[in-house]
Amino acid sequence: MIGKILNVEPLHGKKATKDQVLCKLNSVSLVHIAAHGCAETGEIILSPNLACSEQPKEEDFVLTMEDALNSKLNAKLVVLSCCHSGRGKIKAEGVVGMARAFLGAGARSVIASLWAIDDEATLEFMRHFYDNLANGKSASKSLHEAMKWMRESDDFKAMRYWAPFVLIGDDVRFNLSQKSHV
Repeated sequence: MIGKILNVEPLHGKKATKDQVLCKLNSVSLVHIAAHGCAETGEIILSPNLACSEQPKEEDFVLTMEDALNSKLNAKLVVLSCCHSGRGKIKAEGVVGMARAFLGAGARSVIASLWAIDDEATLEFMRHFYDNLANGKSASKSLHEAMKWMRESDDFKAMRYWAPFVLIGDDVRFNLSQKSHV
């Protein structure tokens, strides 16, 4: 759905391996990762590369903060549509987790989730977010409009559906007529 809105061919399913994702990260302006997130660390679970091994090791499919920090991003926006992707360890300098790692790698802004997210609600949320972004609205305005639509809907007005996503960093805007997204 997001690929159609952005007019790109996304990595998905078995193609969304850690190696493939890391290979593409530094060449795009918008990154969207929809995957499972670890509740304790916010680390992201991607598809294992079964061509390498029938029993993949955790480091073969878990995207860690170190992986994100070493990715050398040029992205304006990273959207982490993963449970708990906005979590991390609380330290003197703030919350240190996946969202912060992507900022440290060079992303101008990150959208992350503060808790477990509902699949159906997240699909609708992201549909409205990207429709607004594709129509030239800023990331914060697109996020606001998606939240507003969810609050006004019959099915997703409960706070658990529309409130988990936060924008950290710059309020970016895109010219989505150019193909430079994942």
